[in-house]
Amino acid sequence: MLFSEVIGHATLKSKLLNNLKSGKISHAQLFLGETGFGTLAMALAYAQYVNCTNPGENDSCGVCDSCSKMMALTHPDLHFSFPVITKKAGSKPVSADYIDEWRKTIFDNPYIDYAQWMQIIEAENKQGNITAEECREIIKKLSLKPMYDGYKVLIIWLPEYMGKEGNILLKTLEEPSPKTLIILVAENEENILQTILSRTQLQRISGINFDDLQASLMKKLDQGADEAGRITHLSDGNYNTALRLFEAEENNYTEEFIKWMRACFKPDMPVVLKWVETMATTGRENQKNFLLYSIGILRECLLQNQGINQLNHLLESEKDFASKFSAWIGPDNIAELNEAFSTAHYHIERNAHPKILFFNLSLLVNEQLGRYRKRA
Repeated sequence: MLFSEVIGHATLKSKLLNNLKSGKISHAQLFLGETGFGTLAMALAYAQYVNCTNPGENDSCGVCDSCSKMMALTHPDLHFSFPVITKKAGSKPVSADYIDEWRKTIFDNPYIDYAQWMQIIEAENKQGNITAEECREIIKKLSLKPMYDGYKVLIIWLPEYMGKEGNILLKTLEEPSPKTLIILVAENEENILQTILSRTQLQRISGINFDDLQASLMKKLDQGADEAGRITHLSDGNYNTALRLFEAEENNYTEEFIKWMRACFKPDMPVVLKWVETMATTGRENQKNFLLYSIGILRECLLQNQGINQLNHLLESEKDFASKFSAWIGPDNIAELNEAFSTAHYHIERNAHPKILFFNLSLLVNEQLGRYRKRA
């Protein structure tokens, strides 16, 4: 992957390039941030640049043999480790079991998240892990000499799923063989072993800035500046979220959200129950996308409530409802609502029962809206 293909992050790209040009290549680095911010994409571009045989000032050449193999994700010195599941009872799963699915997935979208990957490998309710067996395989791979005259690169995607087995890698992280680069791509710092954190150089990657994400969405989704800008605003710098929000609009979530909120507000329990029954049949991905859409609309309602109308990016079909509904969304309940919707999204990813989840969420919405209703 070229640096130019990584959305935004011009400052970080310059920092990484300057470090490389000055010879300051830490053998173990941690790229930390939400997957939708481009952590994996940046790691891929970094790996390609360090092995490019004819690098430019700001990017790899993209045409040499090394770059060609890197871009196809088939370079013999490029290795991956990522969460996997057991295919059959008694087996010891390793990343190599899923390398074909991984290459296709990352080639299509290097901004994917854990839940999407679990769906691709049909994990259902199984927990993905980077196993002890995988850690031992990593040591074997990195003990070999490079096939090319460059770096052996290992990208560990989501080391949070490594657990205490990661201690097997401590010596390798601390004293790898020459010309070895290990890049850990993580979302949750607190879930990574402290023994691993202490042996890596940290690079924090924040959300993609508005202009860069908007431009990318205009090209990717063939949308005008206004529509792409609206989705960009709601996505909070996350490319993956932006794609899901676009899909949400294609599915007309506005009507469903308005119907649900009105039923919760009254409350009209027969309507709530009917709505829950219908939503429960729509599939996990649709439910997750709907919850992401809901979080964005709630945030916009809060902005209206606080008089920050210049930041409002709602569709015409949403504005009339939001202008009224915003009276019930404020500092006293937005934190609880946001946490509840985010938690619901998390549990849907992990196969929670949708009827129970959306019914409980409906009750909580009614309770939180009541904080303002009682004052009216």
